[in-house]
Amino acid sequence: MPSPLAPDHADPVVGGAACASLAFLLDSARDRLRLARCALHVVGPDGGLRPVAASPGAGDPAPGSPLVDAVLRSARPARGAAAALALPLLVDGELRGVLELEPAGPGPVDEAVAGQVVALAEAALGRPRPVRTAPDRPSRCRLSRAVLAGAEIDEVVAELAELLARPVALLGPDLRVRTWAAPPALRLTDAPALAPAALDAPAVRAALDALGPDRPSVVLLPRPPLVRRHLVAVLLAEGRVAGYLDVIEMGRALGPAETPLAEHAAALLSLQLLGETRRIRASAQAHDDVLADLLLGARSVDDLRRLTTHVGLDLQRPHLVVRLPVAPDRSAGACRAAVVAALGPLLDDPPPAHAGPDDVVVLVRLPADPGPPALRGVHAGLRAALDAVARHTGVRRAVVSGVCHDVGDYPPALAETREVDRIVDALGGRADVVAVTELSTLRLVVNGDRTDVALRFAEQCLGPLRRSDDAGGGGLVETLRSYLDCGAQVRATAAALGVHENTVRYRLGRIEHVTGMDVRRFDTLLAAQLAFQVEGLVGGVETSTTATRDPVVPRGYRS
Repeated sequence: MPSPLAPDHADPVVGGAACASLAFLLDSARDRLRLARCALHVVGPDGGLRPVAASPGAGDPAPGSPLVDAVLRSARPARGAAAALALPLLVDGELRGVLELEPAGPGPVDEAVAGQVVALAEAALGRPRPVRTAPDRPSRCRLSRAVLAGAEIDEVVAELAELLARPVALLGPDLRVRTWAAPPALRLTDAPALAPAALDAPAVRAALDALGPDRPSVVLLPRPPLVRRHLVAVLLAEGRVAGYLDVIEMGRALGPAETPLAEHAAALLSLQLLGETRRIRASAQAHDDVLADLLLGARSVDDLRRLTTHVGLDLQRPHLVVRLPVAPDRSAGACRAAVVAALGPLLDDPPPAHAGPDDVVVLVRLPADPGPPALRGVHAGLRAALDAVARHTGVRRAVVSGVCHDVGDYPPALAETREVDRIVDALGGRADVVAVTELSTLRLVVNGDRTDVALRFAEQCLGPLRRSDDAGGGGLVETLRSYLDCGAQVRATAAALGVHENTVRYRLGRIEHVTGMDVRRFDTLLAAQLAFQVEGLVGGVETSTTATRDPVVPRGYRS
């Protein structure tokens, strides 16, 4: 049966004479090789396959079988079920078509005869044919117009793939695929970009490393581990490599006219990436400026409410202000990102952070109705992260504010954390997580210039008790501490210490005898609490009952 494509139905790509030769060739091949079917497809201007001839002619030859697609992608022979065979037709090293052979019987195709058929088909396809117009200035203008019209980066890549009729991939600086596009005729499901094995090849790596302003593109040759040629153009932004544009040879050979178009597309994409980077940078700077204004109270409350919403600062929920002091030989701005990275995993989300003159200040978001368990969780998370934070700040300390509910709460909260941090630093700075709310009374009587007075005061209150414990035991210091933590309740103190209530009463009597303090008086208990807070800051022990247990509301003194 003759081929369905006669000379008067000549294919515009192949030509009438070639169509007639190929139709006769396929009829002869079918008889000689005893084929149930043989078909020939040529590569069209769009990079896809189009049928030219088939024998027998029952039904038009339709490209799209897995074998044909495999040859189109690799330019190598492909074998299928029932001894089916698909062979590439190459002219001057360029894939011009695919020959399908499907035997009638169970035996394989005679590959020697099939090779002769391939040679004759390649000779027919090698005759002069209409020349496909190479990419030129109109193509570059088309890309430029697309960018000026607001096309996104992936749309520009798709436009270039359509112009070149090739797969195109945009790679990041790390050579990972960011986006890609390919002509629909190729039926690609994955980007045929540079494989990891190819990127590890020294020759490929050296060629890519050499790209820059003076060498904007390079053609990577199909040498193992590469299986096809790649035209790679570099993207540059602010003097650094911002990515790579990879044009993949598939179906037909890369032409010299494609290099200027790829370089032009890379330049346009570089401008888009630069604009994208600057937009992100401007957004981050606006976020930082509003956060600084919020903490310092540099704008009106109404302005801050509006601006915080605009830059994505969610102040609908309460927050804590946490001051992380930075050593004099360190830069707060330089270590801010590292501090946020260290805190993020322990606080669920990376917190907003502001770099001050000598500190990094972060906002820690709380539940809508934060109670002692939520505060204990924040304190525990900060304590767990302090070692990692201190590697960057040089100081192992965090000062935590009270709960901030409204925009106007943040400036005084920051001022309080800085005031308390100065007191802690003057007392030796050995405390780790310091809660401002636990030191409210201490701040009224102690400042950074009077720490020597605070130390003498603590010694006068607690020194005799410590010396008594050292001399004969008795646990007087621990009893007084627990008595204060338990709201001056004997029963709760006995339960906390694991002793009888009479033991607690006896020890309280001993405390009065040793120190002369009347533990039934509120001012005495307040003085003892201040003394413990001073010693805690000096010795680096926990000064906050919030971090260890729920607070006990005082209901009276000794029972």
